[in-house]
Amino acid sequence: MYPIRQYSYSFFRRLYSPISIRYQSTTSTDLTKTSPSDLEQKPIQDYTPWATSETNRLIDYLSMRIKAAGPITVADFMHEALLNPRYGYNKRHEIYGKKDALIATPEISQLFAESLVKWIMHEHSTIGGNVLQLVEMGGGRGIILNRIISLLKQNRYSYRFTFFAIYETNPLMRRRQAETLLGRSFNPLIANDYRVKDGDYSLIWIDDFKQLLPHDTYFLANEFFNVYPIHKFQKTSQGWKEVMIDWNPLSKQLHYVLSMKATSMSRLYMNYLQSITNREHIEISPQRTMMMQAMCKHLTKYGGSALIGDYGHWGEKGDTFRAFRKDELVDPLADPGNVDIVADVDFEQLSIHGMQVPNVQFFGPISQASFLYNLDFHKRLDKILCNKTPEEQEDILNDVEKLVSSEYMGERFLYICAQRTNKINAPMPGHFINEIHSCVDDSLVGYVRTHSHLELAGRAVITRSPIPSVAIISGNGSGHEPAMVGFVGRGMLCASIAGSIFASPPSSDIFRLIVELKRRGAKQILLIILNYTGDRLNFGLAMERARELAIDIDMLVVADDVAVSNPIGPRGLAGALLVIKVAGALAEEGKNMSEIVDVCQQVRGHLRTIGLSASGIRAPGQQQSFELLDDEMELGMGIHGESGVQKLKLLPCRQAIDLALGQLFNGPGTLDLKPDNSVLLFVNNLGGCSNLEIGIIVKDAIENLERRKFHVKRVICGELMTSFNMRGFSLTVLKIASDMSTTILNLLDSSTDAFSWPKTISATQAANSIQALSDSLEFNDQFSAQLVLSESHLSFDASVADLVKQALHAVVRQLHNDADALNHLDAVLGDGDTGTTFTRAADTIARDLTNGKLAFDRPSSLFRRLGLIAESRMGGTCGAICGLFFAAAAKQLSLSNHSTKTIESLCDAFEAGIQSVESYARVQPGDKSLLDALIPAVDFIKSKRAQQTFTVHDWKELAIVADRAAQETKTFAPKVGRASYVKAVDIHTADPGACAIALILKAISDVFIKSSNH
Repeated sequence: MYPIRQYSYSFFRRLYSPISIRYQSTTSTDLTKTSPSDLEQKPIQDYTPWATSETNRLIDYLSMRIKAAGPITVADFMHEALLNPRYGYNKRHEIYGKKDALIATPEISQLFAESLVKWIMHEHSTIGGNVLQLVEMGGGRGIILNRIISLLKQNRYSYRFTFFAIYETNPLMRRRQAETLLGRSFNPLIANDYRVKDGDYSLIWIDDFKQLLPHDTYFLANEFFNVYPIHKFQKTSQGWKEVMIDWNPLSKQLHYVLSMKATSMSRLYMNYLQSITNREHIEISPQRTMMMQAMCKHLTKYGGSALIGDYGHWGEKGDTFRAFRKDELVDPLADPGNVDIVADVDFEQLSIHGMQVPNVQFFGPISQASFLYNLDFHKRLDKILCNKTPEEQEDILNDVEKLVSSEYMGERFLYICAQRTNKINAPMPGHFINEIHSCVDDSLVGYVRTHSHLELAGRAVITRSPIPSVAIISGNGSGHEPAMVGFVGRGMLCASIAGSIFASPPSSDIFRLIVELKRRGAKQILLIILNYTGDRLNFGLAMERARELAIDIDMLVVADDVAVSNPIGPRGLAGALLVIKVAGALAEEGKNMSEIVDVCQQVRGHLRTIGLSASGIRAPGQQQSFELLDDEMELGMGIHGESGVQKLKLLPCRQAIDLALGQLFNGPGTLDLKPDNSVLLFVNNLGGCSNLEIGIIVKDAIENLERRKFHVKRVICGELMTSFNMRGFSLTVLKIASDMSTTILNLLDSSTDAFSWPKTISATQAANSIQALSDSLEFNDQFSAQLVLSESHLSFDASVADLVKQALHAVVRQLHNDADALNHLDAVLGDGDTGTTFTRAADTIARDLTNGKLAFDRPSSLFRRLGLIAESRMGGTCGAICGLFFAAAAKQLSLSNHSTKTIESLCDAFEAGIQSVESYARVQPGDKSLLDALIPAVDFIKSKRAQQTFTVHDWKELAIVADRAAQETKTFAPKVGRASYVKAVDIHTADPGACAIALILKAISDVFIKSSNH
């Protein structure tokens, strides 16, 4: 390890000295006086006299703002102090990272650049691709990038496939960077293609990632995020308060105060702030979040990697707001516009918000000392020091110490890395899409082209109907379709805005939509969103920007989940659609925003939702959200695949519904419902439940609510808010208060042309209105009893009748024992239910054996009953064939002559059965069906018609013939049934129906063989 010496440089120690903010009281009625006991006390040193509004033009400008509109946030102050067009520090000074000031020796600057190049080359070789597009965020004076370009040239990176870009908005810094990289002093234009002086590499300056090439991109963000404005919050005895900046008319200086009223940002982050228990100060930067997410979205779309390094922490620090005047640490308010203001980066929050973008993963954090060591910084250093004089070694080691010592940057400067998780443009298993980055846009185009009342603007879907006075807007990440695009139309949403898969739409898109609806005539705008961090943040920021334009706008957040709560409160689920429907109907009636919000808040307060799923989600380009076995289910999962409150064994539907509603009514934050209360039930298919299952779920949910003594006034069901193809559903219960019952139901029933809202919502039918039909087998029994049927003279004596009874018992046992094997055979080419089908018939035969419904001595009656059992219980092709066979056999027996031998009568009956099946089903031998075993068996029996009776040998031979015929079906190609439509997977699989016939005949044969041996 290279040597590290412990020097005490006051110049560098300033970067880490504990500082405090001096909170001073004010007489403003909007602000509260702050007691020193409420604040964290830290030593502070004033290096320079504070400027006033008389000596500092920026303070003068800010004082006028404050006098007109009240104290400003720390974020507003940072923005003005750094970026004000006339007085901002960044607009009038060259801005470069602390490393540029710290590193004096060219050897260490070169060595640091070599380390970065080693990282770039490793990432590029690992991720693959011919093109290397490197973007430096900020760029300083261009020194490090210039060295990187030179090193990549030495490593023979081609001019044709290597491109460089600098994200820089400061014109002074662009001029300085142009001097370093292009060799001439001028302000390079944004997005103009230039050529670096040392070679023919392409270099552009950008202020938007859309100006980059559509290739893998590698971002270097070194000391870039710490200059973004922050909102500061202070924990007091009255809770969390946002730190504001006021102007003192007596001293004419700026000073800190705490807001007495909740600010827009404190409301937006209140749940998060309340979850913090180990810090007294919190710094939050929405602009950092937006920039991080913009980088991640670019990585998701085009691939690559991002290296982010800065002074920062992993969620443990509080107050890091500070300013520098050259070598001095000063209070940020001392002389704004003339000092450089920064705040440490919370890498934990940065990575959390970055990972809200699908298909992005983060690594780190890692200290700068460890980062450089892992890149063999020390090995290269040893080689450099060997050829230096003692004085030169001293200077070099001084710079090394600044980079890696724990006293300076070594442990305080951290790195994280963001990458795309896989190649997005590869085919997405299980999904019909083209490319992951365009799937949302493709889907929106498809929906809009299908419905003429909609128009598309970017990812905003807007109704063509006249915009009412109050425009209702909602939006969410994609993957929940038809929400929200399917609810745009007269009487519901005026517009929706879509984000990427499971990612909130960006605030810039939301803001643009708000302005567009205002342009189209909306006097007021109401945003209705689900309670997720990304939605709250992006819609909240857009709303604040809209308010700056004096747009009358408000936001309603729906949090109806009863299963899981997090720092921002319960999640928003499908119940939000009921709020949207009510709001849209009220807006269509001409109500103002205050009236709409009042009613919607009542609905929101009476709304609860619980979800239940038998699978996780694998959205395109993402990993499986959570794993469930075939016999498991998840109670309370979210619509983005978040795990729920409990993983359980899969239950029958009725029990699962009872469990879910039990959580809804008995868990935390439940509805205050009493017996005889009226409710609305909303059953939402999350995408993967069949319509058959949804019918069962609705039935069981209605009956469960009725058992709890609730009156179910309305039922809404369907795929309204999905989660791709999650095999699950959500249950929403809306308490319909007696004083609002008619109003709410009328609003929900009112017409809309939103294409996904159910067109007809009617009152729930009472349970006694459902007519219960008798069992089909019982109906056939009753119907047959009314007919005059000619009964056959043929009968068995008592001993044979007893054997028939024993044979039927044996068949029942055999079919139960081999049900799984038959299902397995059928699963190869069919639907895997042959064993179950025959078992249903076996169960009914078993009950008839117990109840004495079978006439063992009257074969015509027995065959007629077996035919009825087959057609009413088995169903499908097997049931129809068996029903036809036994019905025709029974009829033939009734026509037989008295003088005919028993074996001849049975042979004629079985032949009639075969002919009937062939006539109706058009099934021939060799078509791979149960007839392939049944016909050879009947032919064998017919060959014995000259005999008086069947011998033991005959019974053995019958079983052998049937089994051999069943096994021969392995070589047959299926031509009937479901298997005939399925491409063969295993041509050596026997037909399960033929195998079932062989098993039945073997069970019968064994009984008669055994009786003969006794």
